[in-house]
Amino acid sequence: MTQRRPLPRGLDPLDDETLIGFLLRLARHNGTTPDQAAVRLGLTDDPEESPGIVSPWLLVDMDKPRLVRAARAAQLTVAEADKLLLAPMGHRYGLVSRRYRPWTSPRQLDRPNRWILVRTSQYCPSCLAGDGSPQEALNGGAWRRSWRLPVVFACVRHRQLLHRVCPACRTPGQFARAGLIARPGMEELHPAQCRSPSAPGSGGVRLSVCGADLSRVGPARIPEDADSLKALLALQGRLDELLATNGPPSVGSCGRLVPVAQYFIDLRVVATLILASWPEASRFAATPALAQAIEREAVQRMRDSRRRTRRGGSKSPYGINSLLSPMESALTMGAVLGIAVSVLEARDKNWSERVLRPFYDAALALNRDTFRRLARLPGTSLALQQVLGVAKETADTPSPEIYVRGPRNG
Repeated sequence: MTQRRPLPRGLDPLDDETLIGFLLRLARHNGTTPDQAAVRLGLTDDPEESPGIVSPWLLVDMDKPRLVRAARAAQLTVAEADKLLLAPMGHRYGLVSRRYRPWTSPRQLDRPNRWILVRTSQYCPSCLAGDGSPQEALNGGAWRRSWRLPVVFACVRHRQLLHRVCPACRTPGQFARAGLIARPGMEELHPAQCRSPSAPGSGGVRLSVCGADLSRVGPARIPEDADSLKALLALQGRLDELLATNGPPSVGSCGRLVPVAQYFIDLRVVATLILASWPEASRFAATPALAQAIEREAVQRMRDSRRRTRRGGSKSPYGINSLLSPMESALTMGAVLGIAVSVLEARDKNWSERVLRPFYDAALALNRDTFRRLARLPGTSLALQQVLGVAKETADTPSPEIYVRGPRNG
C-alpha cells in the first residue's frame, strides 16, 4: 500500500475512545470528511474503487503494518492507535479474545450472538456532550469502546442507562449499512450527530441524514423504582472494575477463581440460560420491577423465535438467534446480568449447581444441540462446565492461559 502523508493536524485520543469516534473527531479537526481521513490513514484498501468504505473488521483489530501506517498518518504512537481497537480488551473481556472466538472473516461480525456490538454502539448523551475541556467543547466527548460491550449497560458517572437508538430516526447508534461510518462524505456533521437517514417527514420525503444531536437526548428509560436503579448502577460499577485495565486478574465463578476474561464468557453463558429458561430464575431478580422487565423480554423472544422458525421452515423447534443474542434493552440487560453475577459469584459450588442445572435443563428442552454447544463455548471455565455437567470432575488444574491477540499482530 502506498504510504500517504500524515494529516496536517494531529489529535490526542480520548480515554476509552473507539476508532470510529476518533476518526470522526480527527476529520472535523482537519476540516475534511471522514472518508478522506480514512484514506489518509490507510484504512481503505481500494479508495478509488470504493471510496469511504472501511471494513467494520478494523474496529476490532488490524494487522501490524496497517496499524503502524495509521498511527503515523494520525500522528499517534502505535500504542495510542492500538488502544482505539477492541482486541486489546480481550485480556479482560474474553469474548473479544482471538483465542476463544477467532475473528476469521468480516462475515462473522454479522452474527447476532457475538456479544460484541460492531455494527452499532450504545451511548451516554452526557458523555458525548463532553467534560467542558477545550478539546471536548469543540468536538464532543468520546464514543467509548466499552459501549460496544453488552455487559456495559449504564453510565455510573452520570447515573443513567445507556441509549441504543437515535430517538429521532429510531436507527441504532452509529449504524452504517456499508463500511464503518454512515455518510462518510459529509464534512459538516458533528461527531455527536446521528449520521443515519432521517425518518420520512409529513410529505413522505426522507432527508439524506438525520442529524439529531445525540448529546442532547433525554434520559433513557429508567426503572420505575429507586431500588432498581440503585441495583443496576451498583452492578455496573462492579463490572466496570473487572473490565478496567488495572482490575483484579481473577474472580470467582462457581466457587473457583478464574481469569477475568473467562468470567465474562461464563457470564454470557449463564445470562443466555437465564433468559432461555425463564421464569426459572425469577426469584433471584434484584427487584420485582427488574423481574417484570425480564419477563417481557423472555415472552417477546419466544414469540420471535417461533415466528422465525416458521418463516425459515427449520426443523428446530425454536429459532436459535432470538435465544442467543444479547438484550437490546439496557434495563433488561442489567436485570439479567444481575442474576447471572449473583449465581456465578456464589462461593458454594454446590449451591451454584443446584441453581444452574434447572436453567440448563430447561434450555436443553428448547434445543439440546445448541445449548450443549453453548455450555462448551471456547473459553468457558472448567468450573462452570463441571456445574453444568458437561465436564467431569478432576483434580484442580490451572485455568488455561488467556491469549489476547492472534498471530496477525505478532
